[in-house]
Amino acid sequence: MQRDATRRDLTILTAAALVLLSVSSTVVWSRANDASSWDVPLYHSFGDRMEAGETPYRDFRVEYPPGSLAAFLLPSLVAGDGEPVYEPALNEPARDYARSFAFLMTLLLGATVVCTAIALAALGASRARAATALALVASTPILLGELVLTRFDALPVALTAGALAALLHGRSRLGGALLGLAIAVKLYPLLLVPLAGLYVLRRSGRREASLTVGLAAATVAATLLPFVVLAPSETWFSIRAQLTRGLHVESLPGSLALALDSAADKLGLGSLGAGIDEGGTGEVRSADVTGTLGEVLGLAGGLVAVAIVLSVWLAARRGPPDPARLVADVATVVAAQLALGRVLSPQFLLWLVPLVPLVAGRRGRDAIAVLAAALVLTQVWFPALYRDFVNEREILETGYLVLRNGLLLVLLGLLVLARSPTSPTDAKSTNAGPTGTA
Repeated sequence: MQRDATRRDLTILTAAALVLLSVSSTVVWSRANDASSWDVPLYHSFGDRMEAGETPYRDFRVEYPPGSLAAFLLPSLVAGDGEPVYEPALNEPARDYARSFAFLMTLLLGATVVCTAIALAALGASRARAATALALVASTPILLGELVLTRFDALPVALTAGALAALLHGRSRLGGALLGLAIAVKLYPLLLVPLAGLYVLRRSGRREASLTVGLAAATVAATLLPFVVLAPSETWFSIRAQLTRGLHVESLPGSLALALDSAADKLGLGSLGAGIDEGGTGEVRSADVTGTLGEVLGLAGGLVAVAIVLSVWLAARRGPPDPARLVADVATVVAAQLALGRVLSPQFLLWLVPLVPLVAGRRGRDAIAVLAAALVLTQVWFPALYRDFVNEREILETGYLVLRNGLLLVLLGLLVLARSPTSPTDAKSTNAGPTGTA
């Protein structure tokens, strides 16, 4: 029988994980010569305009929610003056911004490592389980590649990890506030609010649950309200744009539609009408699937995802407050959105990194292995195979994408199974835990 990791064990493992994170980020960044040729120049333009005194949403359009603005501004305060460009070698300020942004994302991943260790302490994880979980988070730059350092998803990931750690340690009000901040950055943590409220309700009572959910809502409102007052239509656009996206070519429904269309064409049956619009079919520019087949598969995938999320929420109403069940529920609802939803950008896989390693038992270990494989496949996929896929739609690239998405579906299945009652040999129940409030 494995012994629970002590505080000293977790301290040593956390320090080792932070060293591993520093090394992995440095190695990845040393190879990312064209890192700012993707979204970083856009972030740079936002940051410089804010530094110059312009107000987001009122003076210039931002497609991301207001909580994300700090991630764009802070690197601008460090980098020198200069215009954002798509070839950083030609512009030293652009290179400074890209490096500063990557450093900020690494710091946020470091915070995620610490929050993961705090969550593992509340779960009574063994040393082996804690080492595996922290190693996965720390090696994310190596597994997923430069996407980790050139997108701002590390910010909502760190806030979500902090919220979950706070909830597991009975700091429900702090957890609610952090969850609200995460929602204000990127909307996906909204799926976790019912789980947080129900967990606190069963653990600490109705009043504490109301305060937790209320703090989450108040934090979101406080972040949005100044911009709503200054530029209501553009602020609403930044929210609406995230909710009205088209069917991504990289999503499971989108890739299946394109794969079926290609197969029918190769078999001489003619096209099924699935195509790619690189301008996007929603309010945000992206490569989206067009045609009836994509819409049908997108609707079907969305309905299944909604059914899974609702079933998790409903099941969370029953039984005693179980920390192990909470982390499995949280990982499941996020995985359902990624595996079956209409929108799946490659960096979104980072959302699962601090969640899946917390799931206990054999299925939890299997889920970690599947997630690691999906991260590696995604790094190979983007950007080289992605460009070929969008431009040529060859069988090889299409099949590769379907394989990666199939792994996400397997991961979702493992997480759903991990939510079932565990046997004594599969995982240790952690119904008891720290109590208290923030």
